[in-house]
Amino acid sequence: MNQGTEVIVPAREGRGVYVRKGQLLDIVDVEGHQVGDLIAWFRNDPSEYLSPTHTVSCNASIELATGSQVFSNRRNPVFTILRDDVERHDIIVPCCDHERFKRDYDLDNHDHCLANLYQARDLLGEDFALAGEMAWNVFMHNRVTDEGAVVTDPAAHDAGATMTLLAHEDLVVLLSACPQDLTPCNDFNPTSMLMRLRDN
Repeated sequence: MNQGTEVIVPAREGRGVYVRKGQLLDIVDVEGHQVGDLIAWFRNDPSEYLSPTHTVSCNASIELATGSQVFSNRRNPVFTILRDDVERHDIIVPCCDHERFKRDYDLDNHDHCLANLYQARDLLGEDFALAGEMAWNVFMHNRVTDEGAVVTDPAAHDAGATMTLLAHEDLVVLLSACPQDLTPCNDFNPTSMLMRLRDN
């Protein structure tokens, strides 16, 4: 991909990009109040991938903001966050899947992020095995109460909110424009996102 390449992620769908070490990846909420689910793995060794749980351990925190790093399952940095207009993300809850909608809402055919991420993977022609716990829920306004409950608040950020990630390795990156419309995470109205890839 050339500098300045943009990939629209349509509402309720997934798309992917190849990112070179040292490049910048902007994740943009096009219309506002939208959450994305992101998976990434190393192109030269797919057994190493972005790991939310290892990120929590390495940072000793469940919060991410400008300057934070996101780590792999081998505790190597995957991204550094250079810009973050939102500074609200969830890194403890797996992405939505068929079982989530069946268990919690008794729905068999609702769109979900795991399927979107498989869509993105397949469009790139990759065959990496995906799992919900690999996903980082960017811009998702989850919080943990003093009692330990996980509460989903409406995403408060506006159209154009951007996070810029510096890649530490050559990566395959997938992004789902989350289709959840039964909780406030997307303000009950899933919309599109954008990935912009540029040279540093």
